[in-house]
Amino acid sequence: MSKFSIFLNSVSMAVSFFCLFHCVLVILIFAGILTSNLLLIKLFEDPNNHALLIGSGLLFAALSLVKLEFVNFKKNEFIDLKELKSQQFLIGGTLLSLSFLFSEVYSELLIIAGALTLLNMHVTKLLRIK
Repeated sequence: MSKFSIFLNSVSMAVSFFCLFHCVLVILIFAGILTSNLLLIKLFEDPNNHALLIGSGLLFAALSLVKLEFVNFKKNEFIDLKELKSQQFLIGGTLLSLSFLFSEVYSELLIIAGALTLLNMHVTKLLRIK
């Protein structure tokens, strides 16, 4: 695995963890355990910021799966998109995308499931580094 791929997986893992952490906090607020005075909650009350976080998680996850081979630059196999068909990416991306169709707790639960799926994908890839 190249250093750039490790970097993209690490960034995507951080975004997925941040998304997961935010959604768990929101669930705790809905349950009445926490108050909504936290800066992290106030920042993502805006739907545009929420969509940006989800979109960046999907973008970094997709970029971490794309393989660029500079050796085959003159051939048609410069970019390998085969890993975008991975089951974890498709499930995580679907769950995150479905979260836009729901509101409140259901949206947060879908985001938690999608973020956990993508987080699992990145941790698995990073643990395979030799």
